[in-house]
Amino acid sequence: MAIGTQSISTSEIKPIFCFDTGTQALGTVHAHSNDPSSGDEYATYYTLPVTSFTMPYNSDSLDNSSNRVGVYGQLEAQGKHRKDLSIWNFDVSFLGTTTAIRANCLWAFGDLATPIALTPAIGIGNGVTGAMQMLDGADSVNHTTAIFINGGTDAAAEDLIVKGATIQSMTLKQDIASEAGQLTIDSTFFTAYKPHEAGDDTTSDATDSGTPNSIFDLNTGSQGCIQLGGQELQVTSWEITISRPLARISFDPTDADYKPYGYAQTGAWEVTGSVVVKADNNTYDLITHLKGYSSGINLSIDGADGFTIDLPDVMVDSATLDLGETHLTHTIPFRAFAATHSSNIISITY
Repeated sequence: MAIGTQSISTSEIKPIFCFDTGTQALGTVHAHSNDPSSGDEYATYYTLPVTSFTMPYNSDSLDNSSNRVGVYGQLEAQGKHRKDLSIWNFDVSFLGTTTAIRANCLWAFGDLATPIALTPAIGIGNGVTGAMQMLDGADSVNHTTAIFINGGTDAAAEDLIVKGATIQSMTLKQDIASEAGQLTIDSTFFTAYKPHEAGDDTTSDATDSGTPNSIFDLNTGSQGCIQLGGQELQVTSWEITISRPLARISFDPTDADYKPYGYAQTGAWEVTGSVVVKADNNTYDLITHLKGYSSGINLSIDGADGFTIDLPDVMVDSATLDLGETHLTHTIPFRAFAATHSSNIISITY
């Protein structure tokens, strides 16, 4: 044998994502027009504005049994690869165009109709109110197939294909000092289906060339304002994280790849975040809530272009008064709640 002469340029790896409102069976690759062998409705693959990404790799964790008394080394029979426990996460950072916002919300809680709303009743986001599991083979819209073109490691298996990918956590953020103030979306994807390398001829059907929302377009005067408790605040940066815990459901013993019976959401959706704003008489008027009031107030981020994020019921979590480079600022962490079981925790209008 000889050392392989092939090398793979990371600059040539291009992720594309199925973004389609049609339902797809969980655990099945979204069919594409280049793959007419599937009877499913052909799906649309997008080149979204991605700035960075990681890739999952098909490798299982190793478990080992207890050491035997009187044996002073570990024996091969003690080792077992736990295919039944495997999950894979990968991270993608998107620029916050309208299409990227819609896609990420669809893959998280199954909604893209403006306003996109997250309530306690939504459950795992598979379209069934209150459902906390997605079953293998069941149709839903809140998962995607990601294809990393040129992400494979063999000349004949040059692509990496990831099916059943749904969002476990997504962070929307803007910062005057980062990305020219443009909105970014940092998402962590979850799958319990093995990524596989293959030669795939799926191509992108559309390229998202939209303009990301900008922090300089907030409110009405390009002043970078948000409203907290009815007070307009001059914002330097903000971020909101929407997350939930996900787990695989056991494994199918008849399947050679130990595919799961599905996914379970094992806890509640959580929405947390923070804003950094100029300290002034408007923030002073919020002093009761900044100190801690155990009563929610509204937080709204309103762009002049119609992009709006509304959190009707947030509580401040240990705000600080900070020495900025030129002036005093407040960092205001918060947690968002729903007023009732059917009320919005957060809604996004685009």
